[in-house]
Amino acid sequence: MLRMQQQETKMSLNIVVETIEGFEHPAWDAVRHGPDRVIAAILTSLPSIEIRDYEGDQLLRPANFTLWKNAAPDDSEARSRYLELMKILETEPNYWLHLSY
Repeated sequence: MLRMQQQETKMSLNIVVETIEGFEHPAWDAVRHGPDRVIAAILTSLPSIEIRDYEGDQLLRPANFTLWKNAAPDDSEARSRYLELMKILETEPNYWLHLSY
């Protein structure tokens, strides 16, 4: 039972890419992924621009794209997902990150 609870706790994060109005990016898969905890730890450690969405949830965007891109994790799966995320945020300024725990 404890092991199952630990697994649920480990997987209880979604990285959502959305507009301030709550519309999710069509190309981003917000369903839980293994490297999302690693990615979230990096994202929350970097300088960011923070606002609230229409429901009051915190949204963030890179304050410095070069710094954020250079912080990509070494693990290939995490790195690929992370850089995909950076590309969306850099090319589509209406989208923000929402870390849903």
